[in-house]
Amino acid sequence: MLKKLLFFSLFIVIIYMWMSSCSARESESEEDKVLYTQTEAPNPNLSLSKDVFLAQSEDAGEKYVDSFVFLGESTTYHLKSRGVLNGGRETKQVWAPKSGTLMLDRSTASCRIVYPETGEELDIYEAVKRKKPKYIMLTFGLNGAAKNISSGSEYFKDCYSRLIDRIQSAAPDTVIILQSCFPVAENMDMTSYKVSVAELNKYIDTLNLWTQELAMELELGYLNTAEILKDEKGFLRSEYQVGDGYHLTAEAYKQMLYYMRTHAYSEVK
Repeated sequence: MLKKLLFFSLFIVIIYMWMSSCSARESESEEDKVLYTQTEAPNPNLSLSKDVFLAQSEDAGEKYVDSFVFLGESTTYHLKSRGVLNGGRETKQVWAPKSGTLMLDRSTASCRIVYPETGEELDIYEAVKRKKPKYIMLTFGLNGAAKNISSGSEYFKDCYSRLIDRIQSAAPDTVIILQSCFPVAENMDMTSYKVSVAELNKYIDTLNLWTQELAMELELGYLNTAEILKDEKGFLRSEYQVGDGYHLTAEAYKQMLYYMRTHAYSEVK
């Protein structure tokens, strides 16, 4: 009888250990699946309060747009080359390095831009301190999208926060608005990418989600211009790109600026 009890107890222990091992392997598999999802096919369909979005408003007019400085990637710089802002192609509202573009990383907070009023190169802190713009629009996401996705939300938000902190320290009264990164069109040349256009747009959607979260955390406004630029499949509308799949036409910028005016920042939030 004692031998039977010992055998039965041993059998129970073996079964328990086997089930625990299976459970651990299943858990590990799920963790690997999550990691793959984050780095290869991020899912932007997470819940987030829309309170962070700048809501539809009365048309704030051209004077509202005139009070902005714009800083970002080449898609931001082309606001100047398309001549859609006050001053046309000589506008002083668009800030950029000599290259005309930036990529968001930890060095962006100390980037140097060509200060339009004088043509000299200034650290972003010095430029903001000198200008003290009423509003500044920041737009990042496409440049280095795959790298930022693989680095994760904490890295992306940290890079953005460093830039925001420097701007706020230079001009505490300047209102900072984060704009959604622009989508890309189906005809974009993906030769140098390891993903499809659809996957790149998923990356951009995820980076936009992280930008929304950051805007909420820092109590900043978020301008969701991406919603008027996308077609029904989530790509940049073909008529809004110049042929390379991601740089925008003058008409696209005009639509974006009108969206700005009709989703204006309110001092009372």
